[in-house]
Amino acid sequence: MTVWKRCPGWILSAVLLAACGGGQQRDTAAWIDRPRDQWPQIALVNEIEYVDQYFPVAGCAFLLEAGGDTVAATAKHVLIYFKSDSMSAVSFEGDLVRWRMHPKNQPEDSVVAGRLINEDPGERIAYAPSRSDWLLFETGERSPRIEPLRFREQPLKEGERVYIVGWRYTDLDCPQVIYPGNVVSWGGGEVIISTEKLADNTIPGLSGAPVIDSAGRLIGLMSQKAGKNERLAGIEYAREILRGSKEQ
Repeated sequence: MTVWKRCPGWILSAVLLAACGGGQQRDTAAWIDRPRDQWPQIALVNEIEYVDQYFPVAGCAFLLEAGGDTVAATAKHVLIYFKSDSMSAVSFEGDLVRWRMHPKNQPEDSVVAGRLINEDPGERIAYAPSRSDWLLFETGERSPRIEPLRFREQPLKEGERVYIVGWRYTDLDCPQVIYPGNVVSWGGGEVIISTEKLADNTIPGLSGAPVIDSAGRLIGLMSQKAGKNERLAGIEYAREILRGSKEQ
C-alpha cells in the first residue's frame, strides 16, 4: 500500500495502461489517415527491355524497405508473359537490357532495377505456388517521390480491411487505383482476400501489385484469382529471401 501512495498519479496511470495493453502504439504509416487521393505514390508498373523484346507495361510493382535496404518487388509469374525469346529460367543470363518501374504514364519518376536477388537458373519459368510468386530486385537510381512500403508485423485478422494498389491494363489514368477488400483466410505463405470490385474481373494487369492493411503496411502482393477472390503471395517468402541475402 505504501508504494502506491507514494507514486505520482501519472506514473500510476502509465503502469495501469501498460498492464492492460493500452500503452502499445499502432505501427502505422504516416500517410495512411489522409484521403486516399492524397496517399503518396506506391504502385508502379514494370517496363522491361530485353535484347530482343520490349514491354512498356508488364504488371505492377512497388518498393519495399526492409533491413535497412530498399528493394523493388513484383510477381514472378510476369516472366511467363514478358521474357526474351531465349529465356526459360528465372535468370536473365545477359538477355536483360533494362528493367525499370514507374507510375503508369510517368516514366520521369522511375526506379531502375538492379540485381535480381532471387535469381535461380535452376528454376523454370512457370506458374509456381503463390507463396513464392516474388521477384525481388536491388535498386539503383530511384525517384524520391516513390514511397517504399514496410512489412506488417502483426498477425492477420479475418475480415479486416485491406487495399490493393495498382492498375489493371484498362486503368488508363495516371493516379494509382485503390481497390478495397477484406481478408478471408491465410496460411502456407498465401493470403485470400475478397473485393467486390474485382469479384468478376477478367482484365489482367494487377499481378505484382502491393496489398496493404489499414495501417499502410504490406501483407502481400497480387498473384492470381481464387474463384471470385484474390490469392496473394504472403510476405513470408520475401522475408526469407531478404534475410538470406543479408547473411551471404
